[in-house]
Amino acid sequence: MLSLTVISKPILMSQPNPEAMKEKSPVISELRQLITEYFDARLKLLKLETFEKIAKVTAVLFSSLVMALLAFFLLFFLSMSAGFYLGKIFDSMALGFLAVTGLYLILFVLVMLMKKDLLEEFLIERIIGELTKEEGDDEQAG
Repeated sequence: MLSLTVISKPILMSQPNPEAMKEKSPVISELRQLITEYFDARLKLLKLETFEKIAKVTAVLFSSLVMALLAFFLLFFLSMSAGFYLGKIFDSMALGFLAVTGLYLILFVLVMLMKKDLLEEFLIERIIGELTKEEGDDEQAG
């Protein structure tokens, strides 16, 4: 009988070279450290940008509040003056202040009818404008 003899060659598995691992290890650990530092720096930058945006919106809201308060006092004293002036013209202080009240009633109705167009959109656009303003825009505006 004929017999076949198979001669098998041992398959060599590539085993990691300890010297190559030692050479790669500092590179990998340095790369890992750089990536960690990069993400930490990006996180800090994101936090700072967020704080800056919050500060800008707060400043806009606070300055708008101060302007509104000043406008209120201006309007209040002008209204008092107009009430006294119209009171002299009508020979009745009550009629003078009633005329000023009627003027404010008309303005109130107009504002209520157009508040979305006048107030809300203005404030929304101003806040969004502050949030989306870039650093270069600040330097050009100032």
